[in-house]
Amino acid sequence: MHRTIEGIYENGRITLVEKPAIKKSPVEVTFLDDTEELKLFTKVPVIFLHPIKVSRVRKLSREELHER
Repeated sequence: MHRTIEGIYENGRITLVEKPAIKKSPVEVTFLDDTEELKLFTKVPVIFLHPIKVSRVRKLSREELHER
């Protein structure tokens, strides 16, 4: 069984957020991309606050889709 535990790699050391409930196990370490460059939303985007009604959606023809 696999279990993922979050942690931070800094200055050659890995610090886990929580202690695993096992004494010894092989591990695989995956380094994630730097999160400082990711755009994180601090509030709900406006598009989700006012969803459109399905009745207002119309089917587009193939030609209309290619024009866009």
